[in-house]
Amino acid sequence: MHAIPLPDLPPALCETLLSYCREAWRTGGLLGFNGNASLLWDSPDGPRVLMTRSGVCKGRMSAADICLLHPDGRLLAGGPASSEGAMHLAVYAARPACRAILHTHPPHLLALGIRLAGRMEDFLRLPLYESDVWRARLGVAPACEPGTSELAAGVAAQARQFPAVWMSGHGLCACGETLEEALGLTEQLEHLAQIQLLSGICDREEGRI
Repeated sequence: MHAIPLPDLPPALCETLLSYCREAWRTGGLLGFNGNASLLWDSPDGPRVLMTRSGVCKGRMSAADICLLHPDGRLLAGGPASSEGAMHLAVYAARPACRAILHTHPPHLLALGIRLAGRMEDFLRLPLYESDVWRARLGVAPACEPGTSELAAGVAAQARQFPAVWMSGHGLCACGETLEEALGLTEQLEHLAQIQLLSGICDREEGRI
């Protein structure tokens, strides 16, 4: 699909999207071409979604790399649209207070998921106060092929209750009223995953030490 010329978008909103993508890239959650982010915009014509386009490095984006989507899924400008556009739109519909979504591939969370081999009952379970606080904000969606309607539906179902959703074998979807909130939640969960891997708890549970 060819790109549709972008209309005049709010510069401040575009810069917010770009700056938080760069920050997530610097901290390792959006390396290469993976992940995506979006913001809800109350445009003069009604609600619209500003979203990163497909196939762009989030750390080197410009305003030309932003897509404009209608809540019904139509691509209004920019493009090609991200393959995870349907997931973002489903989460916005399921969680009315959500105005920002960040989908990342945090390396420690991904490594922990592989290490635990599906034992989600042990995921981020640590003898730390912070573990209980942040783990309570994380839902888990079934493993589904990226970009599918099944993934969108599974994440949206969890997002009704949880501001962060772990997509098994894929990555993390975090949402909030702002991208700052979504990124902060992502960083907290990734930090706990790093602690769990460093602590050796996985080894003890598997009887290796």
